Amino acid sequence: MKGKVVLFMAALTLFAACNTGKKTVIKGSFSSAENAPATLNILVGNAVDTLIRVNGDKFEARIPTNKMAFSYIICDSQPLRFVADGSTLTVDFVNKTVISSDENGITSRMNAFDRWETDFRNEFRSKIAGLSEEERQAYATEAIETQNAYLRQLIQENSDNVIALMCIDKLNLPTLEEKVELLNTLAPSLKEDPSIAVMIEDYTNLAATAEGKMFRDFTVVQDAEHPDSTTVKLSDYVGKGKYILLYFWASWDRTYLEESLYLKPAYDRFRGDRFDMVGVAISDKPEQSRAAAEQIGFTWDQVVSPGEEPAILYGIQSVPHMILFGPDGTILKRGIRAQDLTTVLSETLAQ
Repeated sequence: MKGKVVLFMAALTLFAACNTGKKTVIKGSFSSAENAPATLNILVGNAVDTLIRVNGDKFEARIPTNKMAFSYIICDSQPLRFVADGSTLTVDFVNKTVISSDENGITSRMNAFDRWETDFRNEFRSKIAGLSEEERQAYATEAIETQNAYLRQLIQENSDNVIALMCIDKLNLPTLEEKVELLNTLAPSLKEDPSIAVMIEDYTNLAATAEGKMFRDFTVVQDAEHPDSTTVKLSDYVGKGKYILLYFWASWDRTYLEESLYLKPAYDRFRGDRFDMVGVAISDKPEQSRAAAEQIGFTWDQVVSPGEEPAILYGIQSVPHMILFGPDGTILKRGIRAQDLTTVLSETLAQ
C-alpha cells in the first residue's frame, strides 16, 4: 500500500523511461564562467537523476529519451520543465525556457500549451471582472467548454506521450467513468506501461465504487493456517440493514492515532441497531494490526489482511480512508475526514 500512495500528477514522475536508444541532447550556456555553477541536476522521470558538469560557461549532455514523463533541469533550486523527446533542447535560465530543435516535438507542444493556458487565464480574469453574477456564470460555463474542447484535442494528438496524461488530469469531467474512458484511449505504448496500467486500474475501481454505487464484495482469509474459521467477507457486514462505516487503516501509518480521537467517540455515540463500524487493516501483519487496535482502543470488528486486495478493489491509494454504506449496501459517502465523522453520521442517521 505504501507504494500506491500517489496522486495522479505525482504518478507522472514514476513512469519507467521509454528509452528507444535515441538520445536527447540538452545544452545551454551562462553569461560567464564566473556566473556559472559547477554542476546542474537533471531529473528524467524517476529513471535518471544525475549531475552534469558545466565547462566554463557551457554545458551539454545526452540523456535517455522518455516521452512518458516530465523532466527537469535544475540550477540553484530553479527547475525548468521539458520532455526528453529525442530532439536537441536549448536551456535559457535567464528567460526560464527550454526550446526544442523540433518545432513539432513534445517539448515544443508543451511550451505551446503553457502559453495557451497563460493567455486563457489572463483573458478569463480580464473578461469576468466587469460582469454581473449571471453573466459570470454564463461566461464561466462557456470558458470551461472551450478549455475542455482544447484539452480533448490535445489528448487525441498526444495519445503516446505525457501531454495526454497532463490534459486528462486538467480536464473538467463530471464523472470518473469519463476519465477512465479517456485513459483507455491512450496509445498502447503509453497505456501498457506498468505504472500507467496500475493507474488506470485504480481509476476504474474508484469509478466502480463511487458514491451512489452498490458495494463490491471481497473475501479475506485472516489466518492462512485456519482458513475455515478466519475467512471474512465484506457482505458479512454490509447490506444487512445497518449503516456501516468501513475504516481502511494500517498500523504502519500512524495517522490512525490522531483519528482515534474522533473515531472512538463517534462509535460509542452511534453504534447500535442502525449503525456499526468495521476496520480493514491493509498491507499489514495481522498480529501488528490486532495489537495496534487493542492498544488504541478500537473495539469495533477488525478485518486484518496482509495484502492490498480490498483497497485495490475500492481504488484506495492511501490510508486511512473511510467509506459509509447504507443499509442496502449503497455507497453513501467516501473519503470522510475524521473530524467530520460525527457531523456526517448525525445528518445521515437523522434521515
